[in-house]
Amino acid sequence: MGDVGVEDFSHSGTGTPTGTKRQENALWFNDGIWWGNLWDTASSNFHIFRFNAATSSWVNTGVATETRANTHHDVLWDGTTLFVASHRFVNDGLPAQPNFPTTMRRYSYDSGTKKYTLKDTTNINNQATETLSIDKDSTGRMWATWQQGNRIYMNVTATDGKTWGTPFAHPAALANVSVDDNSAVIAFGPGKIGVMWSRQVGDATDGMYWSYHVDGASNTTWTTPLAAVKGLRSGDDHMNLKWLDSTSGQVYAAVKTSNTSASLPLIQLLVLNGTAWSAHTIATVSECPNRVIVMIDESAQKLRTFATYPKPSGTTNAGVCTSSGGAVYEKSTSLTSINFTTTKTARIVDADQYVHNVTSTRQNLNSSASGTANSGLLILADVNATSRYWHYYDSTGGGGGTADTTAPETTITSGPPATSTSTSASFAFTSSEANSTFQCSLDGAARAACTSPRTYTALSTGSHTFSVWATDAAGNTDATAATQTWSVGTGGGTTPQTVTLTATADSYVSNGALTTNFGTSTALNVDSSPVQATYLKFDLSPYAGRTLASATLQLRSAANGSTGKQNVKVVATDTWSETGITYNNRPAMGATAIGSLGPTATNTSYSIPLTVTALNGELGGQLSLGMDSSSSDGLVLSSREAGSTLAPKLVLSLN
Repeated sequence: MGDVGVEDFSHSGTGTPTGTKRQENALWFNDGIWWGNLWDTASSNFHIFRFNAATSSWVNTGVATETRANTHHDVLWDGTTLFVASHRFVNDGLPAQPNFPTTMRRYSYDSGTKKYTLKDTTNINNQATETLSIDKDSTGRMWATWQQGNRIYMNVTATDGKTWGTPFAHPAALANVSVDDNSAVIAFGPGKIGVMWSRQVGDATDGMYWSYHVDGASNTTWTTPLAAVKGLRSGDDHMNLKWLDSTSGQVYAAVKTSNTSASLPLIQLLVLNGTAWSAHTIATVSECPNRVIVMIDESAQKLRTFATYPKPSGTTNAGVCTSSGGAVYEKSTSLTSINFTTTKTARIVDADQYVHNVTSTRQNLNSSASGTANSGLLILADVNATSRYWHYYDSTGGGGGTADTTAPETTITSGPPATSTSTSASFAFTSSEANSTFQCSLDGAARAACTSPRTYTALSTGSHTFSVWATDAAGNTDATAATQTWSVGTGGGTTPQTVTLTATADSYVSNGALTTNFGTSTALNVDSSPVQATYLKFDLSPYAGRTLASATLQLRSAANGSTGKQNVKVVATDTWSETGITYNNRPAMGATAIGSLGPTATNTSYSIPLTVTALNGELGGQLSLGMDSSSSDGLVLSSREAGSTLAPKLVLSLN
């Protein structure tokens, strides 16, 4: 089954977790990495998180997707752009409420830095709704659907994928539904966009309905609704749609019914082949399932469904049937011969609490066409009682795909000269693969986990050898260490040396968020309105007793440049921490600038000469620098979280 792991995700918090309702998607696979749109307790925002498969843990990228806590999201990655639709939600069975904008944010992705950058934000509608889903058609237009005023509503952009029109109701009479109904949208082929919705009005027309629009036709031109299933209690407002994009027109819908008899289906798989739908029971009422999703593993040719069922024996509330949750189980079947039995496998279990609201990606798994080759499978759920996310990761995705077995290459980017009289040495290093971890060794000692830069002190005279190994996110370790050998001598003065140091800590503060810490952000902001100041820290402890010949601060602009000027100043206090500094507890900067920057352009590297006399006294300890500005044309710089190539650096020439 590959690398399987179930682990409590401690980054979630008091906000409402994403993916907690029906068809909404929280995860996506891109650039060989799983990503998630998750709540971050530190900032009280939703952020983009990166999944580290090697450690079965999540890494906060610091890129915000929504500042409102009471929101649900639907995420789409189209291979180039990330779309995040975010709406204030109303509880089950309540009508939509006006004056709550639903937003869509678009993000670009840089594979070199493994970073997402916000492109723009637009409004889809002005309603708080129970659910909302999005998808993109073959012409580049984004579609959205939701229920409002007991009608199935939609909206669509221009072909730019961002300029939304006026929301409109589906024209069919059967799109007149109850307050408890919802809808979902999906692009399928060739060249169509489909909408499925539930209809629960208490008569023979109840069911799950399907209608589609041909790309390029008038926005309000839709096919006559077709009942995928029909009859009293045959529909409910849970649905999750997938398209088998290696075929023409084949759509799968995992849905819930409103049946109450023990032997009748409670969750079903509906399959569209051409123009006809067929229904397959996933689980009956007696099995007590809820909140079902379906995943297509194209390589293994399997359909994998995940839903909440009663908790297994040996756990608190084992076997209890409740809509509050249970444990997430899997039921799977062949794509070519659909047949679900009562056999299921527990995938996400919390022994003491109820797990619920499983979510994943709209992409098909282990599919080159979908950009998910060798993706495996990742699902996410939440535990409401503890406000925690839990996940389950299967690196094979049920037999499909080939695991990553290629080891990274490790490179030492800076170190001491071949001959030195210094009894301290510092090494910077990097890996050919993003998200790698490292192990270091000095003079053949046992390997130990380390980060760049790695500094050694109190070295003896004579020859020394430093070694470092990188391990990638899939757990592959470089078989050949990167090494550097040098000699520590005595007397004869000090050998001239040039060193490049990467910031050991960086963050910015803002008077618009007095108690917020931005230490995990990939950006460093400098502005005068609102007041935003950047703080940097460098380790100069190996260079006690040396004298500076020159010092240069290297920075990289990011999302925007500035026509103004930014000032670099010495910060006398070094006790601040990257994850603790805020505007309210920020240390004071010196009154005199020791360097300046500006004007600047976007995505450009800059070198700032610094006043040497102001820094000589910092050798042998920690150096804290601050940047502020009197200009309201703010500058955004890359932080060390943006990657080693973009991180702030200090180049010192030492005698």
